[in-house]
Amino acid sequence: MEARTLVLTSPAYVTSEVWQNLAPSASQALKEIPYPPVACVVLAYPETALKHPLRGFGNLIPRGQGIRTLGTIWSSSLFPGRAPAGWQLLTNFIGGATDIEIGDLDDEQIVRAVHQDIRRILLKQDLQPKVIAVHLWKRAIPQYTLGHHQRLEQINRDLEQFPGLFLCSNYFDGVSLGDCVKRAVERSAEIRQYLQLTPVG
Repeated sequence: MEARTLVLTSPAYVTSEVWQNLAPSASQALKEIPYPPVACVVLAYPETALKHPLRGFGNLIPRGQGIRTLGTIWSSSLFPGRAPAGWQLLTNFIGGATDIEIGDLDDEQIVRAVHQDIRRILLKQDLQPKVIAVHLWKRAIPQYTLGHHQRLEQINRDLEQFPGLFLCSNYFDGVSLGDCVKRAVERSAEIRQYLQLTPVG
């Protein structure tokens, strides 16, 4: 297959393997970008077990509080109909850069850890939840650790050797959905300009 442009939207560790023989320095820089594990745990509790009605988006937990769960989205408060009447659906996230050990736990252990935190924060009764879903990403969100700017500079320098090759992924300058959309729009403009300025054939 031949193409005038190619866009790699893969994670840094995948792109690193692609570039291993083409651009070893960039490959190494990409390999150094850490992706700690994060688990998403969806639990349901009877509303009668809660300390108070949950009205709002959810709660985030500062790392200094001695609570392992990163935060909870009150899903059925945000989106009516997500849970049967009398139940509250909670989407929880646990793990991250300060808790990489979460990647070594099985589903049951992860649920137990999240439930213990929910019990401390939101419950007045210690009722076992209905477990709706557990998903562990062994490599979740890229971290912009010390030296990240220098790594990106190396990647971009090596990229200049391959006209028509573009990178567009969340290890650059923002991991949120809005950041990803903004980056994709900017990259598409760069690709359009490249195609307009580069003769065919």
